[in-house]
Amino acid sequence: MTRPHPVFLGAGISTHLGTGITAHVDGLRAAPTPPQPVVRPIGDREETIPYKLLADFPLTDTHTRLYRVLEAVITQALDAAQLTREQQRRMGVLIGSSSFDISVSEATYHAECKQHGSGMPLRHSSSFGNLAAWVRERFSCQGADFSFNTACTASANALWYADRLIRAGVLDHALVIGVELINDITAFGFHGLELLTRSVMKPFDASRDGLVLGESASAMILGRSEDMTRFRLCGGANLCDTHSMSAANADGSTVHAVIEQALQEAAIGFADIRAIKTHGTASLLNDEAESAGLLRFGSTLPPICAIKPFIGHTLGACGLTELLLFCAAAEAGFCVATPGIAANGDLGIVLNQQETPLADGHYLMNYFGFGGNNTALVIARGDV
Repeated sequence: MTRPHPVFLGAGISTHLGTGITAHVDGLRAAPTPPQPVVRPIGDREETIPYKLLADFPLTDTHTRLYRVLEAVITQALDAAQLTREQQRRMGVLIGSSSFDISVSEATYHAECKQHGSGMPLRHSSSFGNLAAWVRERFSCQGADFSFNTACTASANALWYADRLIRAGVLDHALVIGVELINDITAFGFHGLELLTRSVMKPFDASRDGLVLGESASAMILGRSEDMTRFRLCGGANLCDTHSMSAANADGSTVHAVIEQALQEAAIGFADIRAIKTHGTASLLNDEAESAGLLRFGSTLPPICAIKPFIGHTLGACGLTELLLFCAAAEAGFCVATPGIAANGDLGIVLNQQETPLADGHYLMNYFGFGGNNTALVIARGDV
């Protein structure tokens, strides 16, 4: 028997804006800033790559940095959720990421090269399951664990699957994690594709010229509660678009289809959506596909916001991270604004230009990943 949707019981987060919910609410009320230049060695030369690094975890001791930030955000989420020791023991673990612990493997490789003159990449770590195993041991979790590697939709898919496991009675509580830390494979990959801007990201804007990569670690505890003032996931859908290896169909057909399926699972219509959190990568094809997909629902759209100008594109972590930031802003009484970005209806999309209040209701979260993996989630707050 399918049970009612669980709610969001507690969260932890660390990004370019800081660590903890309060720091992020303050950061979302300020104007987005350009990325910082990060120098990365490659062979016998160096490249400078724009990045939005974690504010509170300096790029040092990279062997342990990943575990330190994960411990911090998971502890925040557990403290907020106030689970019993037995509930935590039975809790499942679901992780979404594009790179998992590659940053640790690269640190080991560079250390071996420095010490011995050579090294073997990924010799000590080549499994997507390593992080889940570490979380289970560190936090004494004995429930099922799952790892998701579906590009930018990874942690969104992890959250959607966790919701289904709890509704099906497989789990009582789930720890959902999204994580993405700087690593050479990612940095040089996007740099080589010439997809990066050294300015502020401008989704849907006529002057957009690329994305900014960002770091993020976020955690959420999902579980049952009768408290309707809490956010909950009401519907979701995932579709793979084979139109291209790198982007959804620019005509918006797949974007429209995945949103329509998410609305159907939530048992609502598009007119019931109070606000939309876009994927908004500020890349040419991705923005075109998302805008075309939204406009298939009509030219009159609810308030639309974009999160990536503030924290960069956090890839596999963006699903959970951006959802948490949207919820944090809504609980603080406003919809995120990006003044001056996509203010003139470029591509038919006008981003929210000033803080506006959000009434209780349903909200749409969009995620469209590299390689054509597309996810839409519908979340809600209040008696709706």
